Amino acid sequence: MKHPFYKSIKGRFLLITLVLILMAGISTSAFSYQMFTRNMTNNLIHSTETSLQIFVSQINNTLNEICTLTDWCRNNSQILSFAMTPKTKSSYNRVTSSAADRLDEEFRYNPSGKYICRLVIAGSSRSDYLQVMPNASYSVDKPLPALIQELPYYDQLFFAEDYKFNIGFYEDPFLPSRPQMLPLIRPIYHPYQPSSIGFVYAEISVQLFTSITAQYSQLEGSPVYFTSGSRTYSITADGAALTHDLDSLAECAADTSVHTAANKNARIYKSKSESGRLYVTIPLQAQGCSLTLPISDLAFHEQLSGYLSILTAIFLFCSAAGILLISVLSHTVSRPVRLIRSRLSAIASGDFSKDASIEWDNEFGDIGRTVNQLAVDIQDLINSKIEYEKQQKDYEYQVLQSQINPHFLYNTLGSIKWMAAAQNASGIAEMATALSHLLKNISKGTRTVVTIQEEIILLNDYFTIQKYRYGGTITLTYDIESPELLDASTLRFTLQPIVENAIFHGIEPKRQAGHITIHIYQPAPDQVKIDITDDGIGMSRETIESVLSEDTSEKSRFFKQLGISSVNKQIKHTFGEAYGLTITSEPSVYTLMSVLLPYESLHIG
Repeated sequence: MKHPFYKSIKGRFLLITLVLILMAGISTSAFSYQMFTRNMTNNLIHSTETSLQIFVSQINNTLNEICTLTDWCRNNSQILSFAMTPKTKSSYNRVTSSAADRLDEEFRYNPSGKYICRLVIAGSSRSDYLQVMPNASYSVDKPLPALIQELPYYDQLFFAEDYKFNIGFYEDPFLPSRPQMLPLIRPIYHPYQPSSIGFVYAEISVQLFTSITAQYSQLEGSPVYFTSGSRTYSITADGAALTHDLDSLAECAADTSVHTAANKNARIYKSKSESGRLYVTIPLQAQGCSLTLPISDLAFHEQLSGYLSILTAIFLFCSAAGILLISVLSHTVSRPVRLIRSRLSAIASGDFSKDASIEWDNEFGDIGRTVNQLAVDIQDLINSKIEYEKQQKDYEYQVLQSQINPHFLYNTLGSIKWMAAAQNASGIAEMATALSHLLKNISKGTRTVVTIQEEIILLNDYFTIQKYRYGGTITLTYDIESPELLDASTLRFTLQPIVENAIFHGIEPKRQAGHITIHIYQPAPDQVKIDITDDGIGMSRETIESVLSEDTSEKSRFFKQLGISSVNKQIKHTFGEAYGLTITSEPSVYTLMSVLLPYESLHIG
């Protein structure tokens, strides 16, 4: 019979091999890709984090220098003299000139001066002021102190406990081009009184951030983000500082933290957009300010494309190797299987000769040798069968000659019964009848499971014979809770061995009259229990254990020597471990054997 390719063993083997190779290639590629992307991402994160840490350090240093310059302006004696000397005083011009020269000198030598667009020192209620504008080509002929004090962020910065850079960038209010700057305002206190006498106003240029990040932005093609308070700015190499949502870093922070940063202050966020871009953020020393760099997609995709090419080559190589392996295995397996199948077909047709061509020097050769041996064994078996059948025919004739017809035995017992009845020997007639019933029950019975009613009928015939044997000294009574219980199922020859045990091993040894009671009842709706109680010599615990384990030389001497232990095992085997025999006894008083059965009706209407 020829099977479709996919149903043949060879076809299934080839398909399974191909599927396994493909699955191994795909899973290996997927796992390698996942590990590569994870390692690549971590490497890019650490590289970005290193660059960002450099930027943060440079900006922190510059801001510290600006703060140092501002603190010098607030505490320098010449600046304080200017702030406390009114215009009406004769020394005003000398004090002002000296303070301006000292301020210019300090400004020139401070490394942060190149990032300050404007530095103004003024009294709180005066119109005169000191001003430094290193790159100014445009001067303002306006009352700067009053205008500065009218700025919307003046009070917020002036009354802050410390330097505050988290208010974001603002347009320069004094220049027509309106460049963006980061304002800084700090109070100047009286040297001897707890009151302010003026303020220092500074405008920090966007170039502080763009000059540091310009090279990175040009190489990576992505801006650097500066967060000041609730505002995030995109700082590019051209110096623009634009408000930018950045997919809301605050929302990203609540959603991710997907990789581990080397710097404990750094945080990694993932965008909620479809791109899922990663960002690295490191806070500045200035409270509420931080720098953020996106992970470069360009570098990632360049390395990813190269890696995918390698994976594709590996996958194609594995596929080619798998196909080649399949081809070799197919050639190696198909021919031996075909020859062995042909040999089996020949054996099925009656050719039991030995075929040496299928005995190769491999595993299929072992099968071939087994097939040849099978053919030889079948031939020997057929010859033995023919010889056996010849002998069997000879035996059948001899058996027929010696066979006794069971009806002859029943008829003979019937004749004895009528002869005993004619001579008024009722006991002999009753024993012959009971023995006839017993023999007929044994010879015709083929069912293993019978009703309790049928088992009681057999038991009554057996007890009739035993009653006459012991001269009527033993009696048997029944206590049946409900007639319906007699339709319950039990094993054939369950009660007879138990009653026989009660007679021979309970009542007979005490050499007195004895009584046996059989109580049939329901301990539970789905159970039937039969208690067989005798008033014989009883049993010790050791005797009970030996009876249930069949560790005794005395077994039932009737009905195929069926013992108590065998009855117990047969019940458990037929109905389950929950059922079977239990024995309780008190020596010299009684013995109670209980048979627990499932309540399964076998009523025959």
